[in-house]
Amino acid sequence: MTKKGEEIKEKILYLLERNPDGLRIGSLQKLLDVSRNSVYRYLEVLQLSGLVQKNNDKTWQLKEPLKPQTILGYQYQAILQGLKEIGGGIWDIDKPEGKENFKKIGRYVYPKLKIPEPNILRLKEQPHQLDDVIKYLLKLLKEASTVEKSRYISHLTSDGFPNPATHLAAIVEFEGGYVASDPVEENGFGHYYIIAGITEAAISATITPIYGGRISVEVLKIDQERQMVDVGVYVFFDKKTPYIDPRSGQKIVFD
Repeated sequence: MTKKGEEIKEKILYLLERNPDGLRIGSLQKLLDVSRNSVYRYLEVLQLSGLVQKNNDKTWQLKEPLKPQTILGYQYQAILQGLKEIGGGIWDIDKPEGKENFKKIGRYVYPKLKIPEPNILRLKEQPHQLDDVIKYLLKLLKEASTVEKSRYISHLTSDGFPNPATHLAAIVEFEGGYVASDPVEENGFGHYYIIAGITEAAISATITPIYGGRISVEVLKIDQERQMVDVGVYVFFDKKTPYIDPRSGQKIVFD
């Protein structure tokens, strides 16, 4: 098979991974910008390899989906848009109140997710850098709660603490919309504020008992055209919530 053919096969697997409920040939054709016959031919090759399967509703999906969705992406987006239409500002992500309410949903959801709880006592005995703990928690969250691809970018200083001027510890870049076949628009990005709330709750439940401090996770930038979302992780070590050395118990204020 040609190099281009291999690239198309990889793209099909990537799209099906991002859309665990499955996609029809028409959707794949539009996303891949190739002929319908070509899509079908590549799907047949992947099917013979045992990587994909065709369902009775004519959708194609990975043979072993990574993260099944209980609700289709476009339906989820419709719900988020509908909340804005019905509730106005309280569910409008262009309003501070709307952003915070979606984050509250995330904080509420977090304890109900099947995410393994880190052993706080063990982490205290063998303290790690904040970077290690944050990356570990984000890995758990990714496995439990989202299908988007993401990239972690540390903003910790060389000694392992948040930027003293901004308190920014890390940025997580999410690639693509909730489902690639139906690009996210406007209030559909409320999904990322829910993710921010989940992440904030998860990191707070781990970082604070070990190091003290206060955690805030915020959506920093939404690039609707490129379907990219940046989420920032902030850790505040101030007078009210100082840093606590896990070994000595000494409290340190960085402000």
